Amino acid sequence: MAKYVCDFAQVYSSGEKLCQLANDLNSAANEYSSKVDSHLSSWNGMAKTSFTNANTEQVRQVGETSKYISALGEFVKTASQKIEELEEELANFASNM
Repeated sequence: MAKYVCDFAQVYSSGEKLCQLANDLNSAANEYSSKVDSHLSSWNGMAKTSFTNANTEQVRQVGETSKYISALGEFVKTASQKIEELEEELANFASNM
């Protein structure tokens, strides 16, 4: 039977990197949005409304994407831990036979 080896620390680290990426993405979008809002403060009329609406929608989409990336990172971390626990249980079971 083939034996597969998993570097659980590396997989967990990858999950953490995904979570950090999600946080960085969300922070960058919020910072960008604040700067756009600041620059638009002196604008008036339809152009301001149109640009503000487009900016709001883009920031919302980035927020949804960052939530997805964060959830993926959490899933990877949890899966890594659960698989490691199961592997340890199986190893203990096999050594007791």
